[in-house]
Amino acid sequence: MKMEKVRTRSWRRGVPLLLALLLAGGCSRLPKIIVLEDPLTAAEHVELGVAYERNGELDLARREYERALRKDGKFFRARVNLGNIFLAKKEFGKAREEYLLALGLRPGDAEATNNLSWAAIFSGKGVEEALARMESVVSGPGGRRPTLLDTLGVLRMHASRPGEAEEAFALAEELCRQAGVTPREGVNGDAPCPEEVLREIEDHRGELRRRFPPPSPAPAN
Repeated sequence: MKMEKVRTRSWRRGVPLLLALLLAGGCSRLPKIIVLEDPLTAAEHVELGVAYERNGELDLARREYERALRKDGKFFRARVNLGNIFLAKKEFGKAREEYLLALGLRPGDAEATNNLSWAAIFSGKGVEEALARMESVVSGPGGRRPTLLDTLGVLRMHASRPGEAEEAFALAEELCRQAGVTPREGVNGDAPCPEEVLREIEDHRGELRRRFPPPSPAPAN
């Protein structure tokens, strides 16, 4: 205890001595700390975040999306992208929060609803709520898209609705094949369906069959 008191007194004596030395050196006032303002706009922070995300630098991407939201808390793209970062890092609760905030800004948005669905699928929480949201999106204008129908099928599968899941997968695959898998194969002005989307649909249909194998045929009499 005594040593502690001695150190405190020594420190206090040193403060006026430091001030005296500064003044003697021709410095009439203490230096000011300058805080620089962030020169980037919210949109520029998002662009920088996307660049980091493409390079796999998720923590840096998260920082930029959070900076964008500090500048504009209603920036939809920053909310969705931040949710995607949390989803990639398997922080499903945080991802869900960001997607719900995004949907508060744009109710019924297909992308935010789709990504919210995957947070529910991966975490196993909120599947029924996500399913209801996804059903609404798919039944709305522009909702009959292979990626959205595929997500709907996975949700139905996790909700133990195998028949309805197969319907969604079958329609997703049909639309994907109709659109074609390369720009040259696109028909009727539809956007081409990427090969990875078709592979995912096929993989999910296979998972459905493994989870819910069809009943064995009845033996012949």
